[in-house]
Amino acid sequence: MEPLLSICCTSYNNEKFIQEAIEGFLMQKTDFPIEIIIHDDASTDMSAEIIRDYAKKDSRIVPILQTENQYSQKKMPWSSFMFPKAKGKYIALCDGDDYWTDPLKLQKQVDFLENHEDYNICFNTSKIYYQNEGVFGDDFIVGDTAETTTIEDILIRNFIATNTVVMRNNFELPNWFNLLPMGDWPLFIIQVQDKKIKYLNEVMGVYRIHNDSVWSGQSKAYRISQTLNTLEPILKHVKLTPKAKKVLSKRIRKFKVRLFKEKIKGFLRNSKS
Repeated sequence: MEPLLSICCTSYNNEKFIQEAIEGFLMQKTDFPIEIIIHDDASTDMSAEIIRDYAKKDSRIVPILQTENQYSQKKMPWSSFMFPKAKGKYIALCDGDDYWTDPLKLQKQVDFLENHEDYNICFNTSKIYYQNEGVFGDDFIVGDTAETTTIEDILIRNFIATNTVVMRNNFELPNWFNLLPMGDWPLFIIQVQDKKIKYLNEVMGVYRIHNDSVWSGQSKAYRISQTLNTLEPILKHVKLTPKAKKVLSKRIRKFKVRLFKEKIKGFLRNSKS
């Protein structure tokens, strides 16, 4: 039987975390079949071996184990390797350093989307785990987001943590997507278009922040510049409504001001040292 949902998990040097992520996938209780696609981008630790061992034990796991790093060659795991292979009507996302805690997560989200055709994305709340401090915190990513949002809202800021998403597998990513410095925010923008986003205010997983994280471990100025390098191509290439285009243009201007201020702060710090 073909899977109704495809879990897509990306991993790179996640040997300390990937087992917890996979166990979160395997604990899911659904009345529909799933597949678990795990892409490891030529990790230099034991991540690939851990994934391979799990795949031997469970036929639902589809390992994609690279021997040469693909991200360095501008090949995004989602668009280049995972989404083309995904058979499900729905796609659930989770990075290898995050994990799920609710065994009914997928069932709840799929049930909602099956009954609401005007929604393309369903996401939930996560606990934030600060790895270096060893403490949990509330989900600052989602903030005070409404239960129903649209593309105009997600253009203002990304309030969706990757490990919380279930979305319809009804889209194609353009070639320029592979050139973007980040993938999750533009993915949600491209995917939702004229449909709506549903927020389930339930804690169903854990989003991990640690120094080795590709994003959270970077400086503020770096994150702002990379955000600009992501949003400007979206403004150029994605067909947006006039309202959505106005929202995005305003957001880009604000990020440019923030980047300028961060550069001034950096200059002043360097001049004092």
